[in-house]
Amino acid sequence: MKKNDPVSRDTIAIQGWLRPALTPVLGNRDYDRFAQELGAVDALIRESALEDLAVEFALEGLDGSATARQRRGKAEFALFALRSEILRHLLGVPGFVAYSSTLASSELLSDFCGCRSVAGVRWTSKSTLQRASSLFSDEQLRSLNELLVQTAGHSDYCRFLGMGKAADLSVCLIDSTCLEANIHFPVDWVLLRDVSRTLLKAVKLIRRRGLANRMAVTPERLAREMNKLCIEMTHSGRKPGSRKTRKNVLRRMKRLLRKVGRHARRHRDLLEERFAETDLSRAQADRVVARVDQMLALIPEVARQAHERIIGGRPVASKDKVLSAHEPDIEVVVRGKAGASVEFGNQLLLAESPGGLVVDYWLYGKGAPGEGEKMQESLKRQQALEVDDELEAVVGDRGFDGRKHARFLEEEGVESMICPKSPDTLRERLSDPEFSRWQRRRGSTEARIAIVKNHGCGRVWRAKGLDSRRAAVGWSVLQHNLLWVARQASLQKQQQAPPKAA
Repeated sequence: MKKNDPVSRDTIAIQGWLRPALTPVLGNRDYDRFAQELGAVDALIRESALEDLAVEFALEGLDGSATARQRRGKAEFALFALRSEILRHLLGVPGFVAYSSTLASSELLSDFCGCRSVAGVRWTSKSTLQRASSLFSDEQLRSLNELLVQTAGHSDYCRFLGMGKAADLSVCLIDSTCLEANIHFPVDWVLLRDVSRTLLKAVKLIRRRGLANRMAVTPERLAREMNKLCIEMTHSGRKPGSRKTRKNVLRRMKRLLRKVGRHARRHRDLLEERFAETDLSRAQADRVVARVDQMLALIPEVARQAHERIIGGRPVASKDKVLSAHEPDIEVVVRGKAGASVEFGNQLLLAESPGGLVVDYWLYGKGAPGEGEKMQESLKRQQALEVDDELEAVVGDRGFDGRKHARFLEEEGVESMICPKSPDTLRERLSDPEFSRWQRRRGSTEARIAIVKNHGCGRVWRAKGLDSRRAAVGWSVLQHNLLWVARQASLQKQQQAPPKAA
């Protein structure tokens, strides 16, 4: 999509809100620098047609019977959602509770999001911000990122971003990493506790609504029994005959888990039949039922896995392992790095330009392909972009090397600057100054991955579910590229400015 292409068949007039001037902040260079950077990002969002495309995506779900007022309200909220989520990632992805109070109390931030007017500040509750964060899908965020990359990489349209020349996209530097999931270490017998705890929470929720099935003991008592067994399992390894003790404790945990499952199933059926007697809506009742069904389906799997490893002493194939009761799409990623030889999460592929613009990304689910296949998929996506520069070379580590992948690059007319696996071939290629230069530059791609992946919140993103994590990656890349374009435009203006007279 190009800058001047129409992005919507309908024209929606959105009246700008009358808002007072910002309170001056005196003697604070850090605030001035941040305000200037935020103003540059604001201008980019307006001039890059990102807002137009966001409005088009928001209106896709409306039918023809929607009134003009409903369409305008949907469009206004789409603009707010775009800006508020970009800002949240610029601030390091704070939680919605902290972000809610920060946004409501800051004139600068609320003004950037367009939720501040003379009447007050709106749309800053944590539930509204959470709803705004999930308004756009991963595919729509990918389209927004592609629009920004294509605008920055096209000489006719980069001027709308304040850039004097288009970004160089002739060389692609590619690498992959693991986006860790927010889970505890996957211990087999702890999974039994996780499943039982979730089921008992659902049972208590149903019983509080007045739907009680007969139980010999309370849900709280069953939870305490499971916790006692977990403590006993933890300390069993420090005693003589620990292997036999662990087997005995696991058998008791399995019996208790099946008992919890029977109670949960009966309460689930009761809620399904009589939810009208409760204060729950149909959607809320369906969510509770789906949660119970998900955990009930896991009972035989986690019990079998723990039995095989603890009682049978047999390994379980990685593809068959249950790593989390709440994250079914993660996998074991063995990378052999210092401090993280084994990670649990999803594989993330990033490709950047020589200047540092992220031109492509993809977060894989369970059963990700090899790195060579990831590279081929990424190059096809990059070749589909409408930019000035054709892809001429690709730079990567030895994980992307291989005869099949070399043939693919040769057929596509792309030069391989990938580090070879063979030591002899590597020594031979290092004699080429151009190859050596790109291999040195490849070290900065690791830093680019760290900037996109770890900004503000450590090594773990708290997004739940694969779809949410994919959307979080899309937002992170979008805010990174907006900031990159803003700084690049500022740098080009400084370089083009005439020197000051002495």
